[in-house]
Amino acid sequence: MADNFNQRCPEMMALLDHTEDSIFFKDMDGRFVLVSEAKARRSGVGLKDMVGKTDFDFLPREEAVRCREDEIFVMETGEAILDKEEELTRPDGTHTWVSVSKFPWKHTDGEIIGVIGISRDISKRKNLEHHILQMLSMATHDMRSPIISIASTIKLLARGRFGAVSESVKQTLNDVFNRMVKLEKIVGEYLTKSCVMNSSRIGRKERLDLREDIIDPLLEEFSQEIENGEILIDNRLGGIPGDRILISANKNWLVIVYRNLFSNAIRYTPRGGVIAYGFEDKGQVYQLNVFNSGQSIPEEKRQSIFEMYESESSTGIGLTVIRELVRRHGGDLWYEDSPGGHPNFVFTLPKE
Repeated sequence: MADNFNQRCPEMMALLDHTEDSIFFKDMDGRFVLVSEAKARRSGVGLKDMVGKTDFDFLPREEAVRCREDEIFVMETGEAILDKEEELTRPDGTHTWVSVSKFPWKHTDGEIIGVIGISRDISKRKNLEHHILQMLSMATHDMRSPIISIASTIKLLARGRFGAVSESVKQTLNDVFNRMVKLEKIVGEYLTKSCVMNSSRIGRKERLDLREDIIDPLLEEFSQEIENGEILIDNRLGGIPGDRILISANKNWLVIVYRNLFSNAIRYTPRGGVIAYGFEDKGQVYQLNVFNSGQSIPEEKRQSIFEMYESESSTGIGLTVIRELVRRHGGDLWYEDSPGGHPNFVFTLPKE
């Protein structure tokens, strides 16, 4: 096969010989037909030694199964997988991060005969991202104490602990205090986000009352925005009942989940619209949701909204992080249209 390529397309063979990207052609059974020099070198063998073999000959079984499943998807659907980040184990035991794209390999008559793939080593970039996240975590951690201290001092000033103040000054101090509280919450969220993206461990869990500890304080926090938007809080999708719903969760993490969903719901709800937060007992799990009467998210974007840096109007890590928070609690989070065709974010949490 390589000789045929060399005769028919010497330019292609020159590319495969000199590129530092790992390029490969596989048949329908996942066997390598042709690979680049860099692909063979990183696999610890020569070019000819890879032909006829599969990923199962070079990768741990779990990683090889994942690669094979992706390739079956490409061949069955005819759709490409673009820039998927994966961590792979080299034959020498070292770990590396790659960005891989896979495309259907088609015969001249259009029939799919295999998969073409190209991957690029992004280990340096991932290490840099890890370093940045560590710095972000340290910076936000160090910022919280001064912010809390300043806010406390402002509150004491407003109460006249350092001397009498006029009503106008007191009002200004209270306004500054509220801004400092919001700033502390933002810093706290970024600290949590950096920890989530930088570690696989879940934070400390505690027994929480969903309404009393999470929902009601957040509705109070967003009360001004809800009032300004003339938004109605409805229970059309099954409101949180008045009795206690006890959940074992990390409070800071669960607050971030709901705060993000409420914030997005308020942002995309038209004036005079509706927001609803729902609850269903599904046996082993609680199913919860946050709905708004805004426009439906286009179907082609319903997966990408959970991808890192997809958003153009924010940091772009909100939905990515909160889904990870929910998954680390043993649940999951997804998007679906409500019966009326409006956005509805649904997630599950285990009862225990």
